[in-house]
Amino acid sequence: MRGNIDNAAAGLRIVLVAFTCDPTRGSEPGIGWGWAESLARRGHTVEVLTHPEFDSVGNAERRVADLGAVGERIRLHVVPEPPAPRWTGLLPGPLSGMAAEVKRYDRWQHHALAYARVQGLDRADLVHHVSYGSLQGGSALRHLGPPLVFGPVGGGQVAPHSHRRYLGSAYPQEALRTWLWVRCLSRSRSCRETLRAAAVVLATNRDTERRARDLSGAATRLMLADGIQESLIGEPAEVPAARGDRPPTVLWVGRLHPRKTPELAVRALAQLRREIPDARLVVLGDGPLRPSLEQLALRLGVGESVEFRGLLPREAVFAACDEADAFLMTSLRDSSSTQTLEAWARGLPVIHLGHHGISDFSAPGGAISVPLGDPADLPRRLAWALSGVLTDEHTRHCMGRAALAWARKHTWTAKAETAEELYRTVLSPRAGADRESVPTFER
Repeated sequence: MRGNIDNAAAGLRIVLVAFTCDPTRGSEPGIGWGWAESLARRGHTVEVLTHPEFDSVGNAERRVADLGAVGERIRLHVVPEPPAPRWTGLLPGPLSGMAAEVKRYDRWQHHALAYARVQGLDRADLVHHVSYGSLQGGSALRHLGPPLVFGPVGGGQVAPHSHRRYLGSAYPQEALRTWLWVRCLSRSRSCRETLRAAAVVLATNRDTERRARDLSGAATRLMLADGIQESLIGEPAEVPAARGDRPPTVLWVGRLHPRKTPELAVRALAQLRREIPDARLVVLGDGPLRPSLEQLALRLGVGESVEFRGLLPREAVFAACDEADAFLMTSLRDSSSTQTLEAWARGLPVIHLGHHGISDFSAPGGAISVPLGDPADLPRRLAWALSGVLTDEHTRHCMGRAALAWARKHTWTAKAETAEELYRTVLSPRAGADRESVPTFER
């Protein structure tokens, strides 16, 4: 469906549950805002329920004002959370942090539900819950009344036990997360009731889709969580661009956290330099692993070839994409990846591990998926994939054009149009009797 839609999905009043929502940020806050603005641009009235932490500096309010007539269709409802109970601080270590975050989110949701009822939002056409994008958190707004669209959500994916060496001392906590978050919390009453109540569950990866179906038999469809603004997508070059005097450059973006496995990127570069001696790695992001990564680069003899630039504004990330030749994604656990979509939007070939959401939504012709395989051999295989891109201008050019084409399929405008098709089906008279009537979305 493109262009006009029938009255079942035109000019809807939508309650958008976006716990995190900020037009100036990436990841979950950016996703929350992306849905709000793109749906408003399609003519819908969007009632955004969000947490005050994510509008503390007024970024969303300023963006609403800047949008003029479109902004008038976005109604921000900044809902605070009740105070935390004392017992959450009595649990040990990791359990305390996980439990506190889960209960915080649950408290906010129920407060948002009560607020929505007082504001008369139960008379809206439907509820679309997008943030947190987690299966386990469920949605208390399922009780509001209108049909519920839940997602896109992740949460069913786990870091592979076979590759625990790359998680190092963080592996026990990752294993605890798998047990508590994926095995236990996904069986919670809130999660199960949400899955049963939802008209459709949108999953960001096949792992989560399978778990949702196993838990409830819910109607599920895959959908990429992220979107990109059309203005950020580059133009395809007619001929391969010459690198000039710039050395072959690999870009890695993300938090320097164990599950993101930046160690793999450093080890892959060390392997890559055996074939391409002047290759370098640019790392954007910060986190607890930075000191150990800097030491690892020195031990592997690539200290001068790895540049740690820290956490940069989003504009600087796009500039770094334009200056790189390939993008490397090494996360051992991720529902999907905002960074890879942004890299594709700048025509950058992506090399990634072949699992989770990045594998389910890999750009055809614009990416190389490297199987997990033998963990000891993984850095060499990543380096081999990078070498094929860096040493062949024609390959890099063709992959870049394919990357741009893929990014255009995942703009926020395209996502809003797809959502309208979904809403039309959910609101049709047959939807309640035939959950399998929900459309399968193009990937």
